[in-house]
Amino acid sequence: MPDDISRREFVKQTMVGTAAFVGASAGSLRAAATRPTLSKGVVSALGSIFIPSAQGDPGYKELESHGITDYVMQQLEAAEEAFESFNNAAKQFFDSKTFLDLREQEKEEYLALVADGTKITDAEQKVRLQAFYRATRSRILTVYYKNFPLHEIKRNAGSEPILQAGDTHQITNPNVLKDKKLVTGWDIAGYKGPLGWEEEEQVRAQAKKTLPYWYEGDLVRLSESRPPAARATTTSDGHDYYDVIVLGGGTAGCIIAGRLAERGMNPKTGDRLRVAMIEGGDDWTIRDPAIRPGYGSPIRRRMISNIPDGIGPDGEVPGPAYRWFSEESGGENFRLVGGCTLHYGGQCWIPDDEDFHFYREASGVNWDLAKFGDAIQEIRDMYHVCAPPDDWWNKGDHVWADAGRALGFEMRPASCALRNSFRGTIFDGHSMNRFDSKGTSLPWAYIGLNNGLKVIANAEVQKIVIEKVTGGRPVATGAVYKDKNGALREIRAARVIVACAANWTPLLLYKSGYGPRELLGDKLLVENDNIGRHLSGDCDLHTSAYLAEPISPAGREGDVPAEHGPWAATTPRPWGELTVHIRSTSAGRIPNEVALGPFAPRFGWDHKEYMRNASGARHILGWNTHLGAIPGSWRVLPDTKIEQVEIDDARVNSRIKESGEIIRAWHSKLAIKPVKVDMRAFSQTSRTITPLHRVGTARAGSSRDNSVCTSDFDCHDIDHLLFTSSATIPRTFFWSAGPTAVNAAYGWRRMVANHFSRGCSTNGFA
Repeated sequence: MPDDISRREFVKQTMVGTAAFVGASAGSLRAAATRPTLSKGVVSALGSIFIPSAQGDPGYKELESHGITDYVMQQLEAAEEAFESFNNAAKQFFDSKTFLDLREQEKEEYLALVADGTKITDAEQKVRLQAFYRATRSRILTVYYKNFPLHEIKRNAGSEPILQAGDTHQITNPNVLKDKKLVTGWDIAGYKGPLGWEEEEQVRAQAKKTLPYWYEGDLVRLSESRPPAARATTTSDGHDYYDVIVLGGGTAGCIIAGRLAERGMNPKTGDRLRVAMIEGGDDWTIRDPAIRPGYGSPIRRRMISNIPDGIGPDGEVPGPAYRWFSEESGGENFRLVGGCTLHYGGQCWIPDDEDFHFYREASGVNWDLAKFGDAIQEIRDMYHVCAPPDDWWNKGDHVWADAGRALGFEMRPASCALRNSFRGTIFDGHSMNRFDSKGTSLPWAYIGLNNGLKVIANAEVQKIVIEKVTGGRPVATGAVYKDKNGALREIRAARVIVACAANWTPLLLYKSGYGPRELLGDKLLVENDNIGRHLSGDCDLHTSAYLAEPISPAGREGDVPAEHGPWAATTPRPWGELTVHIRSTSAGRIPNEVALGPFAPRFGWDHKEYMRNASGARHILGWNTHLGAIPGSWRVLPDTKIEQVEIDDARVNSRIKESGEIIRAWHSKLAIKPVKVDMRAFSQTSRTITPLHRVGTARAGSSRDNSVCTSDFDCHDIDHLLFTSSATIPRTFFWSAGPTAVNAAYGWRRMVANHFSRGCSTNGFA
């Protein structure tokens, strides 16, 4: 039984294969218009083999008139020699005929021969030919099943989606609007994509009848009588001044800034706190007048297409405007007001006793479940944390759960941040929700706007201004940021709150001269070796099985969030280090991802039938094996990379092996037996796992010897500097969206009590 690789690993391997196939510098890239006839002919012939055509069954060649081969070649990075080598290598197997000279059946035979590789005796030639095969297969299938030529959203000069004249519902799915005679990869796969208006109305009406809850009205709305955004005053040296600046407008930044604007007070004057939130991304997420779950609002509906075209905010890798430069971010990289809560899949883990145990054990914080009670309730209420509807379970979920119970595991319902959510509102874990049906941090930004919050968007913070005081402690007095036009601006504040997440907080501190001496050298202003260290995360090992029968429905019924199903812990509570949680997943329906999945046939009619109406994807059942409280740590380096500092190799490797054995036993209990399985994820080791849901790089703790800030989020070393976000959480147990939000909801309470109430220190306040 073949062990194929997981989707994430498959993508990585494909990229490596492409790199090997290229064998050339960027100078070897050629625009499609300048490609020689040979290379275009090879790609065109391969396209017709990978996606064949027949009478009444269009495939690749029917899109030639739309320029599909030219488009494929635009990003097919290859030296011309690679095409010549592939074309000529056929001679040794087919009576001196090149690939382009072969009959159609012979071309298929040659491609199968290359893919198999056993008849290619020259090892170097085998590597080159198979790399060429993988790269061209990946590119051709990706382009076709990404819905070419309707794969991109039409956008204006400002990268905003262009709507049809008279469209009042912000429908941007090209397949809804296309000429029905045009058959694309989505049509072959039976994939509808984002909802059109008529279908949206139908499924929403049905959801109102079947959901156990439906909340009409706005979750939050901008008040017509709200005060204007806080205006800066000017310092004696000409800089803008606010009482508080929050650096970062993501998950934690919105919660902190919104509540401080609402509840905070200038302790010197008793006036409303003047709060500014500085965010590197845009603020179109908060320009609508309200948040109306289950419907959405015009600007967000327009900007969120749910079609990852490499320009907009959607997709596992959003467009460049929505990402920070990073060598290795672990997928936690999103640049927009609202942050990663806009981009996560809706799974919302709320910290419990075990989480607080690990927090205290890691750094000596004084946190416990009771202290965080109000903060937890705030997040539960605003995010609407609940179990998904029972009718979202499909046949596969029941098969999965029954097999787990047969192993003695208790099945637990998912915990999701969903309000008025229905089929078609979330397409995968990386797509944003244009219907405002997913819990995010945007409501707190609206609360802030109703209370004078100033949002400074498209502003990249360059450094925190830290002033050394003779005979005293250093003081944070403001920040320097680069505005949208590239101009540097310095802003001053009585209190500076860093809300830049686990990846980016240490990078900002390094640029500000605060961190380990070994990394900063002569740029050091204030030393603390804990900055950037203690990064922890959980680990996700994704495996799957192709079952003998379909286990999920076709069509829109199959468009249910992958994170909605049951899960199980392999050990009873209380959970300790290396706890294993196993979560069910259904196969994604995104056609270009399915086309390259581990169970997809190589090419030809077998592949096309696998893709047709999701017939292959409907057979796939998945297991996400999460390792929590991993005994190890990493650190963030100034070049944005991370390095592993320590890990208990023996225990981690033993747990990975044990988890693999559990999944194999699970397979044996399935009522519908696997035909193929993908278990390659369990070939990972303690040295190759990637930490996800990262925390700890500016963690709270008992002293500067083991942390960066106090249990109340005040910096150990620098006065008037505070922290929030995942960076302050001492250790990951599981997940980060929920824990980060809860941490911020607790944080604003401590900050109001310690800094922004009557009787608090007035130092620094104007």
